[in-house]
Amino acid sequence: MNDSRFSWQQGSPAEDGFDSKRLQVWQDELIRHNTKCLLLIRNDRIVLEWYAPGYGPDIAHYTASLAKSLVGGMSLALAMDDDLIHPRQKAADFIPSWRADPQKSQITVEHLATHTSGLVDAHQDNVPHNHEEGWMGAFWRGRDPDSGCNSYAIAINEAPLVAEPGTKFIYSNPGMAALAYAVTASLQGTAYPDIRTLLKQRMMRPIGVDDRTWSVGYGHTFMYNGLPLVANWGGGSYTPRAVAAVGRLLLRRGDWDGRRLLSEETVDRMLAHHGTPLPRRREVNRWPVPVLGWYTNADGVWPQVPVDTFCGLGAGHQFMAVMPSLNLIVVRNGGQLIPDAGTWRPIEELLLNPLMAALT
Repeated sequence: MNDSRFSWQQGSPAEDGFDSKRLQVWQDELIRHNTKCLLLIRNDRIVLEWYAPGYGPDIAHYTASLAKSLVGGMSLALAMDDDLIHPRQKAADFIPSWRADPQKSQITVEHLATHTSGLVDAHQDNVPHNHEEGWMGAFWRGRDPDSGCNSYAIAINEAPLVAEPGTKFIYSNPGMAALAYAVTASLQGTAYPDIRTLLKQRMMRPIGVDDRTWSVGYGHTFMYNGLPLVANWGGGSYTPRAVAAVGRLLLRRGDWDGRRLLSEETVDRMLAHHGTPLPRRREVNRWPVPVLGWYTNADGVWPQVPVDTFCGLGAGHQFMAVMPSLNLIVVRNGGQLIPDAGTWRPIEELLLNPLMAALT
């Protein structure tokens, strides 16, 4: 079921401003580096769409932490648009157990959404999630409702602060889980009691995305403190076209062919940097600017890429970027582009820079 009559048109590299030979080299190199799905759209026209055997336009691909943008960022934006929650609001307004904590009571919604809350990540170097010990392992086991663990309870009550809120970028899956809790608490009493319902009714169906082409929250809803909680840090599965449709909505600043689904002000607020700490930049792994669930190139950390570019990224380099000034959307799924080469370097060097070089 969907509400939109929009459909992508078919384009071609030459007609849509690309050097065909350079674009073919770009595609071939990405395929050689574990790419399974590749979608390039400009001016609402599909310039390039390629799938490895076993994949296709109607087959959903796991998102990994790209869900932090598609689920975390977008659910927060919808709740912001309804004036239910605000970035500078204290998260303790929605998480009662934090109100008496002298440090956690200072965490804002924006801190959670930009990985600057000070909450440590549930991650040990070189240890797979299913082998982590203590509360970290319990956090990841809590994705399974039969595990006896609850990721939200662990994120809120057991994940320690290792920095004062708002002073340091610390990538944090528990911080995103706390954001899911806060957003869900803000939705109570509305027609959308959980994040999945909110996304489905307020965004995905109106932009024409079929229910069968996306899923979130590892397919589960968890009850904790009376709230129906859906994971926003991972557990998504979207077709590349479904991902691109979300990108198109944001490229158009919340308008979908004359139907306003988000206000321009909310989209601009979500994608703007308001002074939260930046990640440590290394020449071989240049992190973009973290905003509300997304990342942007606002300070030109990627010199060959437009500064209005925003993107989301998940493990294995599940990736979408939107470049409004070029009216361009690119989605890539597959395995890790280059093992042990950093989070962002392969995206910049293999995907973004050669794509910009292919523009005519």
